[in-house]
Amino acid sequence: MTESIASWVTLAAVLSSSGWYIYREQDRSIGNIVTAIMSGVLCLFGGLLFSGATMKIIGTFNNALIPALLVCTGTLLCIVAHTLYKRRKETSVNNNAEMQ
Repeated sequence: MTESIASWVTLAAVLSSSGWYIYREQDRSIGNIVTAIMSGVLCLFGGLLFSGATMKIIGTFNNALIPALLVCTGTLLCIVAHTLYKRRKETSVNNNAEMQ
């Protein structure tokens, strides 16, 4: 079990990010759920990129759990950035609609 803990942590990152996007959807049609899952997977890719860049700068790690936690951190950063972007976009659309 200790050998696969890094894989479980990475799987938890993608499941939690997809769950977050599904939770944030108001209309839970099949198309929106698929879009939410794909957004979660793209955030996982951002987390993998963050982990890879950090490992390239710092070097390799002896423990496999550290890169998995870096993937979770990168995924969280992508989720926060995407959520803030969507909120800002919705706010600007609402402000433009009120002006007209």
